[in-house]
Amino acid sequence: MFRIILIGSLLNLLLTEESIHPRPEYYISSQDELLADDGRVLLERHCYTCHNPKSKSHDEIIAPPLWGMKKHYLEAFPEKPAFEKAMLEFIQNPTEEKALMKGPIKRFGLMPKPPVSKEDLQKIVSYIYSNELENPAWHIEKDNEKKAKSGDLR
Repeated sequence: MFRIILIGSLLNLLLTEESIHPRPEYYISSQDELLADDGRVLLERHCYTCHNPKSKSHDEIIAPPLWGMKKHYLEAFPEKPAFEKAMLEFIQNPTEEKALMKGPIKRFGLMPKPPVSKEDLQKIVSYIYSNELENPAWHIEKDNEKKAKSGDLR
C-alpha cells in the first residue's frame, strides 16, 4: 500500500511541476536549435529570393532548387566540414570552376555573390546540411517522370 501511495505522489509531483513552472513558448532547448532557427530565417530571407521552393513550375524559377543543390553537394562532400567548406567557398566567390552543377549555370548563368556576412552564410550552410529542405512539387514530378522513363521507380 505504501508503494502505491509513493508512486502516486511521485507521479502527481511530476505532472504538476510542468503546470506550476511551465516552459515559456519561446523556450529553446539547446544552442543547436537556436542556431538552426537563425539559419532557417537567414535562408528564407537571403536565398529563397532566387531558390524559392514554392515556385509553381520549372519555367518560373530563376535559380536551381536548393534541395537539388544540397543533393549534389552531399554526393560530392558527405561529411559536414567538407560540405560546408565547399558550399561556402562557392557562395562567397562563385566561379564556373567551383560549380558542381554545370547545367544550371548554362540555364541561369553564374549566381551573383550575395551581400551576406560570412557569419550568416555559415549559419545558412550549416542549416542546409543539417535539415531537410523542401523539394518543389514540380521538381518531384520531373524526377518521377525521369525515373519512369528509365524504369527506376523506387
